[in-house]
Amino acid sequence: MVANIWVAASDNQIGLVKNYIDSGEFTPNSKDINGYTPIHAATSYGHIELLTYLISKGGDINIQDADGDTPLHHVEDLRVAKFLIEQLKADYMVKNHSGKTAYRNIEEEDEFPEIAEYLRSLEYKNGEDTENNNNNNNNNSFLDSLPEPGETIGGHQIQYKYEDEPLPAPHSQNDNEISILSGLSEEGRENKLKKIVESENPEEALRELVTEAVHQHIQHIKENNDLNNEGPSSKKRKE
Repeated sequence: MVANIWVAASDNQIGLVKNYIDSGEFTPNSKDINGYTPIHAATSYGHIELLTYLISKGGDINIQDADGDTPLHHVEDLRVAKFLIEQLKADYMVKNHSGKTAYRNIEEEDEFPEIAEYLRSLEYKNGEDTENNNNNNNNNSFLDSLPEPGETIGGHQIQYKYEDEPLPAPHSQNDNEISILSGLSEEGRENKLKKIVESENPEEALRELVTEAVHQHIQHIKENNDLNNEGPSSKKRKE
């Protein structure tokens, strides 16, 4: 008779593994002195049917051994790697005690390049998705930091209006409206806003932008008023 459940799992003796589990003395998550489980053994030796059984009996597909390795860290067959991730929902981002994911671990061993490439592609995609989510979160935080419509800054009430075309530089022709980022193309405005979003204090950077626009607008109005108030005698005669 096989000495223990871990050897039985390695040898794919499903009936014997079932007997051990049915005895109540062992579970799919039972660990030997190294933290090695029947799930690790079944994964390492590529026994998909046994893996399915172990998980159905409460096995943890992400269980870690004494080194922090999950079963995925021990995979040696691409078909099994895909089965663990795509069917059993193994987490390929779990790191062992050395800080390595299954991909990093397998890549360093340099024995199973196809598995390493498969896991690398998943990590890369996960990284892109994470970055996109972070960008969305940053954008949401930026929008939350915008002054509320109706809020007064520098004596002027804030209102928002989206412009499809570049705004006239440097000010709106309507003295009741203040143009921010005027004279810039849409790409230029996006780049300017991106810098604000990525700054250390987006809310403060935005308020500085709005305040500057308000001051420029006030100066523009003042200059217009000075021109309008000039009498005929103050204007140079045309020869």
